[in-house]
Amino acid sequence: MRVVVILPTYNERGNIEKLIPILEEEIFPKIKKHKMSILVADDNSPDGTAEEVLKMMKKWNNVEISKGPKKGLGAAYVRAMNYAVEEMNAEVMFEMDAD
Repeated sequence: MRVVVILPTYNERGNIEKLIPILEEEIFPKIKKHKMSILVADDNSPDGTAEEVLKMMKKWNNVEISKGPKKGLGAAYVRAMNYAVEEMNAEVMFEMDAD
């Protein structure tokens, strides 16, 4: 089953630098029967969050990013959920704050 963990971000560079490696190295290896992925929904953070995610995408091929204008948390989740279903073929989605 394809599982996507959605992380909405706005100025979360410091948190995303810590969270994604924890998910990838400590949590996901314990989940054997599902294909785990991360989708960062970044609302054009001025602190370089998206750039950090792009670096991590080179290391882990199951990390993706959906960028869009800052319209609030709800809009970020809707955008990310649509992306997860349409582009990542998500069967299950989890929402998780980056902080």
